[in-house]
This record gives sequence, C-alpha cells and structure tokens, in this order.
Amino acid sequence: MGSKRILPWLMIVVLVFLAACSNSGNKENEPAGNGTNNGNNTEASGDGGERTTPIELTMFRESAADIKFLPGESMDKNSVYDAIERDLGIRIKNIWVADATQYQQKLQMSISSNDIADLMQVTMAQLQQLVEADMIMDLTEVYEQHATPETKAYIMGDGGTQLDSAKIGGKLMAIPATNGPYGASTQVWIRRDWLKQLNLPEPQTMQDVLAIAEAFATQDPGGTGKSYALPLTKDFLNDATFDIKGFFNSYHAYPNQWVENEAGELVFGSIQPQMKQALKQLQDMYVAGHLDTEFAVKDLVKANELLAANKVGVVYGPFWLSAYPLFDNAVKEGKLVQDWWPYPITSIDGDPTLSQIELGVSGYYVVSKNAKHPEAAIELLNKWVQAYTVPVEGDEVYFLQNEEAASYWKLSPVRAFSQIENVMLGESVPKAVEAKDGSALTGLEAPNRFGKIMKYLDGEVSEWAEYPISGPNGAFAIMYDYLQTDRYHFNAFYGTPGPVMTEKLPVLDAKMNEVFTKIVMNQVSIDEFDKFVEEWQRLGGTAMTEEVNAWYTSVGN
Repeated sequence: MGSKRILPWLMIVVLVFLAACSNSGNKENEPAGNGTNNGNNTEASGDGGERTTPIELTMFRESAADIKFLPGESMDKNSVYDAIERDLGIRIKNIWVADATQYQQKLQMSISSNDIADLMQVTMAQLQQLVEADMIMDLTEVYEQHATPETKAYIMGDGGTQLDSAKIGGKLMAIPATNGPYGASTQVWIRRDWLKQLNLPEPQTMQDVLAIAEAFATQDPGGTGKSYALPLTKDFLNDATFDIKGFFNSYHAYPNQWVENEAGELVFGSIQPQMKQALKQLQDMYVAGHLDTEFAVKDLVKANELLAANKVGVVYGPFWLSAYPLFDNAVKEGKLVQDWWPYPITSIDGDPTLSQIELGVSGYYVVSKNAKHPEAAIELLNKWVQAYTVPVEGDEVYFLQNEEAASYWKLSPVRAFSQIENVMLGESVPKAVEAKDGSALTGLEAPNRFGKIMKYLDGEVSEWAEYPISGPNGAFAIMYDYLQTDRYHFNAFYGTPGPVMTEKLPVLDAKMNEVFTKIVMNQVSIDEFDKFVEEWQRLGGTAMTEEVNAWYTSVGN
C-alpha cells in the first residue's frame, strides 16, 4: 500500500505545531481525576506539573555506552530525572539498569517471572507476550484523556500506521517509540562529474538510469581500464547501505515486503512477477560484464572499494550515503574529487514509482497492569514532544550535549522521534539555502544542517556531505516530494511473526537469496524464478501467507 493516510494528517501536524509555537510551548491543562487506577489520580494536576506530592514510577532501563554523565550523575540519579520531577512531579525509580548486551535477557526473565516495572520498553514480540499474559494495561482511555493535541498530532505524523501497530484487538496496549520511517527510502546516487564528462542528461526514467550505468561501464570515465554499472554486495537483497531495493522499486517490485493485491489480500513481494523482470535486467547487466563477477563474496567494505577506485558511478542508497561511505571517496586533501548527487528513483513504464519503507518503530512502551499512575507514561510522552518541538526555558537539559555531558536525550524515560522531521527539512532547508537566510529555521536539526551547507558553499569542503543531503534538490527534498506525491510504499504486514513465519521464513529467505544470486550471475536461467516461486509456496510460503492474512483481517482489513 502507499501512503494514502499521510497527507491529511500532515496538514494537521503542521497546523498543530504552528499553534503550539504561538502558545510558547505551554501545555493545555487537563481535569483532575478521581484516584482510581484509570489514569485520573488525586495527586495529579491537569498536566502533572503542579503535583503537591511527587508520584513514583518504576522502570527497567537500558544504559548506553555513549552517555557521558556530568560529575556525580548516573542512570539512577541525573539532571533529566530531576527535571522530570520538577516539571511533572514524577519521580523515576530504576528497579534495575542493564547495558545493551544484557537488557533483553534481564527483561525476558522479569516478564517470565511476572515481576515487571510500572513502565518499560519492549519489543513487538514481548508486547504480544505481555498482552496474552494479561500483564499490561489498556492505554486507550488514558491516552485519549491525557495526551495533548500536539502529542496526538505528532504521533500521527505517518497517518497512524505506527500507532496502529501498538493496538491489539482494537485496544491501545502500548505507546510506540516512533521514528521516521522515510529515512529508509532510497535514491539513486550518480556521479555528476561523469554525467558532464560524457555529456549525459540527468535521469528522468529508468531507461535513463540504465543508459547512464551502461555508459559509465563501457566508456570508463574514471580512466581505470575497467568500470561497472552498479555495486552489489553478497547481501544485496538486504543491504541497507548500497540498498538495491530502489532498483527493484523502479519495476514496481517490493522485495521482502507484504503487498496488497487487487483482491485485498496480502502477498509476498519477493515472489511477484515484477521481481522477475528486475532480476532479468540485473542478469543482462552481469552477462554484459557490467557487474563485478565477485560481488557474491564481497561485503560493503569490499564493494565500496570499486567506488573509491573510480570504477562505479551509480549506486542506490539512503539519504545519508554522502556521509558514509561516499564522503571518504569524494573528499581528498580538501578537494571534492567525486561529485555524487541523489536523484529520485525512476519508473520503467511511466507508472509512479513507490519507494519501499518499513514501519519505523524501534520499540514499545508498556505500562504494568499494577501501575498506580498509568497517566504518568502519557505525561512523559507529552513532555518529550513539547521539549523536542517547542522547547521552553529549562528544557535544554533534556538534550544536553557539550564537553561535559553527552547523549542526555537517552535518559528520557519515553522517547518518540518525529516521523516527518527529516522529510519536512526537505522543504525548509533548501529554501533557506537558496535565500542564504536561515533566520526562519526552528528546532535543532534545520539550523544545524543549514549552517553546514553554508560553510560548504563558503569553501569548507569538509562539510560537503550535508549539501547533497539537505541542499536544494538533495535527498531530503526528494523525500519531501515522495511524501507530497504519495510515493512511499509501506510493508502491509507490521504484526508479530506467527509460528509459521517464525519457523519457515528463515529457510525460505535463505533459499531465495541463493536462487536470486544464481539468477543474477547467470548460473541458472531466469525461468528458475518461476520454479522457486512454486517451491517457496510448497515449503511453507502458502501457510505463511494464510497466517499473515489472518492477522490482516484481525486488524480490520
């Protein structure tokens, strides 16, 4: 499915944020409650900021190696926790703290022993487990009553997909740790200096991209004696850096995603006819000598050596590709020696090309059924949203980053990042760059990115990476255009893997990677694709599809 629910909510988000800015970040008051365990407590004022007696909220916390504490501070006692008690009247008490290597193990032990904290972050699978064990609270009413209008609009920035993923049986059982799903979209990055050298136009269609790749491979603009059309890695179907999914998307194929067919049922994108067409094109490029014959044994580092050596001038990847790994290839001794630039993925047939993305949720915040103050979780979410979007005096501690402290944002108990911030930068920052005036830019990201671009334009080549990301017609501008023209393709399945998928998918994926690699390398005929589809269905794919569609029906489709 595309992003049909996004555009109306995008307008709401903008309007609410404008209202919030005009209100100087003040939160709306909410009515005091009746002391029951439904989120309305006599100790709480409307927004939690006027409690006469602080309430206590217990947590399990995951520490992070990059947090640098101020002298005397720790995960258990720190300036962020102090600010939360000051602003909300909530006293955070950590039951235990574990690093990233131990957190999941300790969390699972606590869940298994039915001994959980008031508030904790869990995975989707753990969310399902906690619901089935009846250990966590239905937050539907608590969220409705205590989330501010600004928070509700902020969480709905993607049209509601991420919030819906936290609903089970129509009930809101968690708060999603939202993030921007659009950052995983792909562009096609091309050496502009080579386009000029060979007098080639910028690509408008997939045929143009293929012609450019062929010209780079055959005319050797790098003067190396041997050039290639595209870099592939041994994990080319799953590589998040040299992300070839954008190539498949140009053929309206969506590998590893579940897509809705004309009958309203979900089918697996990797076995659809469009995949066969795209694989055939890669096979043709390989046969012509335009792909590295050793790609099947090369990781990202090895594949990038081709770019560094001026042997490749076209690569698919995300918005940050200019920062890594292209930067070290492009900037040498203070000079730009490779002029990479992102372009929108193009269509093979004129129909709109959709860039595939995933859900984008990094976890779920759940509240124990025994928690005395479930509304505290929503108040923490409100505070994060307000401090992140329209900070007021004193909020700087929530994002403390200086010589003495680092990554203090990770101390906030509830964190939900904007789903559309980077996308919206694709409108605001390019305009500011073109006007050479960043005075209208707000927030944390936009002024910082604008400043880097202006330094680059003033001659600081070390800041080059930012220019193709957020400059005019850069990656963020492309992502913004994708959003405005409804050109994102979400995975239609975002539920917890069922028993069949858990058992069968790893085996099916391994077989798929093997067969598709052989097809590209011309070790088997393209018709092997059809044989694979039949085998995929027989080895569990049909049963898995039935399981996925049962979930799809259960969530209201």
